[in-house]
Amino acid sequence: MTLATFGWGLIWAALASSKLGWTPPVDWVYLAAMAPGILGLVYAFLTIRARRTWLFMAVVAVFANGSLVALPFLFDAEFRAVLQGTLQ
Repeated sequence: MTLATFGWGLIWAALASSKLGWTPPVDWVYLAAMAPGILGLVYAFLTIRARRTWLFMAVVAVFANGSLVALPFLFDAEFRAVLQGTLQ
């Protein structure tokens, strides 16, 4: 979850900086955010145990990191439009 929080923090920092007038390159934001997301996804799958409690704990991290990794594939056009200021 720490890696997902770091990755989502980078995404939100990029969105906030675009509102302040400086827009980072979208591909760099994706790369910087997906690296901890992929690593966190691997860690989350490695922590799954046979017991139900471990599964419930690990599924939160799987979804948090999975959504971070899926962001460029699901919302690329919208994310680029927000960073470039064309979507209000």
